This record gives sequence, structure tokens and C-alpha cells, in this order.
Amino acid sequence: MTSITQTIPSLIGGISQQPDQLKLPGTCKLISNFIPDITEGLVKRPGSKFINALSGATSTGSWFSYYRDQSEGAYIGQIQRNGTVNMWKVADGSAVTVNGASSHVSYLNHSSDTDLKFLTVADTTFVTNSLVTVQKDTSLLEPTRAFSVGRSSTTSTDITAAADDEHFQTYVELRQVSHGREYAFDVASPSAPEAYTSGSVNKGRVTRVSLGAETDSPFYQASKTGNITDSANKVLSIDRNTSGNTYQGLDPELPFQGTEIVECTNGSDPGTGMIVRLTTVGQVNLSRYAGSTINGDEYVGIYNTSVELLHGGDEYKLQINNQPAFVTAVMKGVTYKIFIEEIQPIKTKLDLGTFRPKPTSFDGNHTISADSVLDLDEATSSLTPHVEKIGNGFFLSHNSAFNVTSPEPDLWRITSTEVNDVSELPRQCKNGMVVKVVNSSESQEDDFYLKFVGNNGADGPGKWEETLRPSAPSDDVHYRINPGTLPVIIQRLNTSPISFQVTVPQADGGVAWVNRQVGDDNTNPFPTFIGKQLTQTFFHRNRLGFLCDDNVILSQADDIYNFFNNTALVVSGNDPIDITSSSTQPTKFIDCIETNTGLLIFGETQQFMLHTDSDSLTPNTAKLSNISTYRYSPQTTPISLGTTVGFLDAAGSYSRFFEMFDIKREGEPQIVDVTKVVSKLLPNSIDIIAISRENNTIFFTKSGSSQMFLYRYFNTGSERLQGSWFTWNFSYNIEYTFILDDSLYLVSTDHKLLVINLQPEIISINSTDDLFTYKNADKFGKFFYTQIHLDSMEFLTAGSYNSADNTTTVSWPNRTVNDITSGVYAVDSDTGQTYSLKNNSGDDYVFHGNFAGKSIIIGNLINAAIELPTVYVKQKKGTTATSDVTASLVIQRIHFHFDIFSELSVTLVKDGGLPFGYQFDSIDIDQTPSNSTTFKSDLPQVDKNVTITIPVYQRNINFDPLISTTHPGPCALISMSWEGDYTPMNHKRV
Repeated sequence: MTSITQTIPSLIGGISQQPDQLKLPGTCKLISNFIPDITEGLVKRPGSKFINALSGATSTGSWFSYYRDQSEGAYIGQIQRNGTVNMWKVADGSAVTVNGASSHVSYLNHSSDTDLKFLTVADTTFVTNSLVTVQKDTSLLEPTRAFSVGRSSTTSTDITAAADDEHFQTYVELRQVSHGREYAFDVASPSAPEAYTSGSVNKGRVTRVSLGAETDSPFYQASKTGNITDSANKVLSIDRNTSGNTYQGLDPELPFQGTEIVECTNGSDPGTGMIVRLTTVGQVNLSRYAGSTINGDEYVGIYNTSVELLHGGDEYKLQINNQPAFVTAVMKGVTYKIFIEEIQPIKTKLDLGTFRPKPTSFDGNHTISADSVLDLDEATSSLTPHVEKIGNGFFLSHNSAFNVTSPEPDLWRITSTEVNDVSELPRQCKNGMVVKVVNSSESQEDDFYLKFVGNNGADGPGKWEETLRPSAPSDDVHYRINPGTLPVIIQRLNTSPISFQVTVPQADGGVAWVNRQVGDDNTNPFPTFIGKQLTQTFFHRNRLGFLCDDNVILSQADDIYNFFNNTALVVSGNDPIDITSSSTQPTKFIDCIETNTGLLIFGETQQFMLHTDSDSLTPNTAKLSNISTYRYSPQTTPISLGTTVGFLDAAGSYSRFFEMFDIKREGEPQIVDVTKVVSKLLPNSIDIIAISRENNTIFFTKSGSSQMFLYRYFNTGSERLQGSWFTWNFSYNIEYTFILDDSLYLVSTDHKLLVINLQPEIISINSTDDLFTYKNADKFGKFFYTQIHLDSMEFLTAGSYNSADNTTTVSWPNRTVNDITSGVYAVDSDTGQTYSLKNNSGDDYVFHGNFAGKSIIIGNLINAAIELPTVYVKQKKGTTATSDVTASLVIQRIHFHFDIFSELSVTLVKDGGLPFGYQFDSIDIDQTPSNSTTFKSDLPQVDKNVTITIPVYQRNINFDPLISTTHPGPCALISMSWEGDYTPMNHKRV
């Protein structure tokens, strides 16, 4: 048998649930209320300091925290189940005024803590209720209509029209002014049948005329003595041959010759509007009735007349009472009879009226103006729709759909609510009129809508701007997302004192959520979260985003409240992004975290990466890739460890903590199960995760539990030098916890705010802001300061002294609900002297000893313990160690090397009993068995660099060393070594 010794230089490996023979040197079975620190060893955890009771807090509700800046500090908030919002300043636990929560109770009301998700951006905290379904705002539905004027230029929800119910419009623009043209157009409902403008197939427009037979000529003379009369029986002749026989003849001065454009009047035909050009050419000739002697009055006028049809009018017939129909026209006082030779019935749709003014002048010397064509009185009297004269055209509006057609398309530009060519739009129009531009009949996705915006909001000159599609009878257009179903914000207000406002995002003039401004459901659809519930809100690449089912929806870049495109004409890089996962498995996105590669999104069973191969994230470059398929606990949030990402999997009976690294855009990341050596340590009910990256520590706990699980890591380059699990146990149940700088803040279930400083510093002795330190002297007389380790610590002034039983009473109203009365201690803040509790009654705590009137620190004891595994002869090779389990090993003694300690006990334990134990303090380290569980009320002695030797003389498999301490003093275990007798049992090793 050989006497050997072996040293474990460090005990910071954390808890390992492997069999003892497989445990690496430095790992433990149990580490409770210690911190495995790579620098200081196993150090007793700091105590928690009571800050204040959180007034108004309740036992149910969702908690969140908000860090402002270094000077102002942080705030903590709770949203109760009924939607009430409370805020407190973390520095002192004082309540902060919160306004506006009552207006958003319906949204903030929830049933469990995981229903609400929080995102803080600068001074704004977004609160997302995963129970609320996002809806359209039905209160902003337009009245049902086929086409509307659209929104006015000043308000996004106002609807304007020529009249309250005239939502169908057409603008008829005068394109040119020409001589001798009829500026006509017809108005009809879409289903109107064709009808004759004259009302009959036997009536129509004249297409051919004549002056009739010679006997019908105004200049026809039946006899020399008969007067020459026109069709109106006007005498045209004069007496001739005054020296002989008198006869009738036409004036040789030719007074009736000429050419004129005249409008025909009714003769025998009821038609109207026919215009002709009459041309009469005369010459002087000798009368056929002249005698043999030629006198000066023997000469008469001879005329030749022609007629040219310029405009055929309407409602003319070919016959009247079985007689040829004719009209009359007067030129130079002569009435001409014009016979209708041919008509053309005009058939068109005109049930709502027809605008057929007189043709413009056929005389090129006459000036024609647009006003002479645009006769508003005639249009109003002829047309059923409401008519307004605007610029160089008519604006027609009606309460039902109508069409406008013109037989002269080169004279009128008819702009209805649907056009094909933007260049054909008028430059003057009705302010607010909306038209649809149809780019392709095969697809609706390239259509867009334009609204006319008049200068200064007036009818007339203006410009066309892209706008929203007016609503239709079967498809009413909703103008915006209902802001009451989107996340609300808790906004810090720069008031004095500081206050918070619960509201929807606000912008100048109203709600910040941007309404859809252009297009329709085809060209600019609503985001896919409509009708669904949001599971998380995030901020990524200057875009606000939502997770919803298997969709990721991001706002416009630089316009975080806008989830619509600004134009339906082109795809912009700033447009919103709405992308769906392509997984074959059912996917519901729960949470996400931003990485330098992209947005890492967690579903219940899969992980995705939203990324881009380009420099910018746009709708065209965004990709959503499936990168891994691990279960994810929806009760917790993923965390960043600096260069890696951690998340919790609660699929089984216990939780697993995975760490993801080497995250790429393409390909799978590397994932490590950090809890592999403690597979049964974390319960599957964990719902709170917090991380202090500065202290390389992750905190896990369950709301309502008094136990916390911690993971401490330390990396050098790509190598992890430490990865240690350990536990903390408190004398109160934890409701919420968060990290701020080097401080761990805790909210107990009885609504007390407490803090643990993870990097204790001595600020000033006996200050209410210090870390409860007191002065000690080591064995060489050198002074140093140490912490007091108690939970719920608070500075108080001791009360009265009772000499009868040598006790002092202290009133402690801020005790926590789960106080363990036997573990309450009072410490003299000047000397560090400890006083144990005798009993308590309500808020009054009675301690042994006389310290009446002194400033004391009161708190709950911290039960700290380290259980080491069975001692084996181990040989470490690389990252593995082998244990000699077949040899015979008798442990003679164990040496524990402490950096600092005050009082502790070492017990050699094994299942089924406690064989023996030892109680030590820094002065009396006699190796005397002791079962004392109380400490003397004398001055504590703290020493440094102490080695405690425990006599054992037992086989290694008969015991496990257990170190425990409940004293308020410090304890830091550096290493351990053992001595023993070893024999390989004469077996040859292979």
C-alpha cells in the first residue's frame, strides 16, 4: 500500500450530475449560494439588499424593466391582469406616475404572464398582447360605392363629392375648338339599351338635301305678268318694259346673289338644327319677254342657287302627310325651300341625357371660344347627372354609375374612373377625383390609382397624385389597421418629475400608425398579420417588425409605423417586408434576437434566419432560411452571450439550455447542449432568464420559486475555460428579476424590490448606500474589509433592551413573506458583531444581547453549501479524466484551502446518515466534533489564507465531503487536497 496525495487546484467546475467516477476534477455534486469564480475560487454569494416595497404591485401581472441612462438609472414596471400599469424607479423603489392606462385596458388585459411581450427602443416600450387579434378599423369604412372621389387633400378619412351621394364621376374635357363642328356627347347608365336620339326609326339626321324642281325655285316665273315670289310668297319681281307692255322681271342689279350659312327653319318637317350653306349666283341678261325694241329696262336678273348641307340636325322626316318633307332657309330676304332627300336615324345610349349643342360657326372669320361651347345651362338642362363647369370641361357626377360617349372623340377627352394612358389625363379637373390606371388587362397587380389635387384644394388646375382605390359595393376598402389592436407604448415623458404615458404611437395630428395611402388589396395589400395574433415585436435594421404565425413582417425603413407601400408603381428598397417561412412543418414564430448575420427567429420546433446577401435588406433581397430544428420554450426569451446565442428547450421533464454559435446565412449553425452534465438540474417550468454579460453569468428561475439556477462561463478566444452550473436559494420567492450593469435586481412575491451587487465594492463604511461591509484584522494585524452575507438586508436602529433575559427588540416591518424566523440575524454595522434571533412576534424581532439604539443590519441568513464528489485517484488527459475505481483507497485527511472565511462546518456525508462533522471558525479551528447550530454573539473573526485539515481515516467510497456555512461572514474556497493509502489491488493495468 502506497501513501499518496492529490490536489484539486480549483473547484470552479460547477455542478456535475455525472457519476462521481466520471466527474472532472473541480466539479461538485452541489454548489448552493456560492459563485465559482475563475479568479477568486468558490466564493459565497453576496447578500441581497432591500430597496423598497413596490406600492401598488399585485401578485399577478407581467413585469418588465427599462434602462434610461447612467444618471437617471432604470425603471421597473408591472402590467396587472386588468390592464393597470405601475412603474417604479429602481434606485429607490419609489412609484412613478403613469397616465393613460385606463384608455387601453382592453388591449393590456391578459390572463398569463407570457401573454405580454415587451420591446424597448430608446424611451419607448412596446407592449404586445399575443391574445389580441389584429383587425382592420371598421369604423373608417366608406359608404358602399362603385367609385368615389376619394380622400380630400387635407384629411385621410374625409370623402368629398359634388353632392353627398354622387360618388360616380366623369370629366369631359374640351380638346380643341374648331369651326363647323358639333360638340356632342351622350350620357347613359351601363345597362341602358340603345335608343334613337330622335325617338323613332323614321326620324334622324339629314344627310342629303335639294332645292327641288324648277317650279319650287324662288325665281321661277309662270307667266310674264305673274309676280315672281319666293316660298314665303314674298314678291321678288319688279315691273319691266315701261315703254311697252309691262311684265314682271327680276331686278337686274342682282340684289339676291350671295352666299350665306343659315339655319333652316321648320317647313313641313318638325326636325331642328339643320344648317346649310346657300350660294346664289346672278347675272344680267335680256328678258325673254323683251320686245323688238330694246329699252333699258328690258334687262333682268338671272339667278342660279345651290345648297350645301353643313349640319343635318335631328328629328327630321322624309315625308310629311305623304308629301316630301322640306325646310326653309332665308338669305338676302329670299326664303328658299329645301327638300330633305335622305336621313340617317342616330342610335346610341342616352337614357341619362345627351349634350348636343348647335355646331360652331362655319365661318372662319368668326372667333370661337371654349365658353361658347361649354354652355353650362344647356348641359344642366339636358343631362341627368350633376354638371359642373371646371376649366375647359364639364365634371359630371351621379349617384349611380354612368358612361359618357361622344360621336366626336377628337373634340372631347372623356376621363372616367378608369383610364389606360396616364398622358391622357386632364390638367384641370375636380379636386379629389380618383381614376384607376389600368396597365394590363391580364393582371391587376400593375394597376394603380390617381387622385386629382387642385391648387390650394380648389377645382381647376392641379396635379395627379397616386392614391388609394375607392371602395366598391362588394369590396369596401378599409383605410387603416385598427390601432386599438396593435401594440401600445409606454412612453417616458420629459416632465418634472418624470412620468410615463400609456398610449398608441402618436405623430403630429394623430395616430402614428400610417394608413394605406395608395393602391388596393392587389397592389398594396394589408400586412399578413391582419386577422391574426402577434407573438412578438422587434426592431431590426431600422425597421419595426412583428412575428405572426409563420410570417415575419417589417415596416418601411426609416418609417417604423408604416406597413404599406408608398407607391404601387414601383418596388422600393424602403418598402415593407412580409415574408413567410417555407418549412414543411407547422411553424409558429415565438421570439427572435438580432445577430450580426441577421435576425434569428425561434419557432416552437425550428429556428430561422432572416437575412440578405446584399448590403441592404429590401423586399427583393430578404430571405428567410431554416437553419436548425430544435425545440424552444415559449415561456422564455433567447439571450445573447456576446458572440453566441442561448435558448431554453423545455420539451422533456427537464429544461435544456442550448448555445448556438457559428451562425451563418447558409448552412446550419453549431449548437451545444450546455446542460448535458446537469441534465436533471433545470425544471421545465423555467420562465425567467437574465444575463449579465459583464459577469459572464446567466440566471434561470421560475416565477414564484425561491431557487435560482446559474451558469457561469469564461472564454479565451474560441476556447471556453469555464462553464459552471450552480444554484442560489433565497429566503423569499422570486417574482421577477433583471440585470442592470453589475447588479441583479429581484422582486419578491410580496412585492419587495431587492438588489444583489455582483461585483461588490466598498463605497463608505456604514453608509446606507454601501454593500454592508465591516472591518477585520487578520492574524498579522493587517486590516481588511469584508461583506456581510444576509438576504433582504436593511439598515435599522435597534429598539429597547430587556435586561431580564438579555434581549433587544428590533422592529422590521419590511420583512419578506417567506422569512425563516430562525435564520434572521442582526449585525452591528460598526463592529460586525452578530446577534442571533430568539423569537419574533409580527414585525418585532427579539435578539440575544444588548445593542439597544445602535445602527444594525438585519437580514435572513444564507445557507451556503458545497458537496464534493467521492474522492478517487484521477488522471486527467486533455478534457477528460479517468478514475481508478477498482483500487483500494483509504483517505487519511483532507485539506481545504480558503482565501477567506469566518465560520463554517465540514461534514462527511453519505446517503442514509451523517457519520461525523466539524464546526470551525477563523480563530478556533480545533478539530473538535460539534453539533452546535447557533453562533455566539461575540465579535466575528475573519481570517485569510487558511487551510483547514479534516481527519478522515475512511475508505473513499464511504463518504462525500460537505462544506456548509450560515454565518453572515464571508467564505471563499480555493482548492482542496487529500492524503491517503492507495493500493492497485495487484491488478495489472492495461
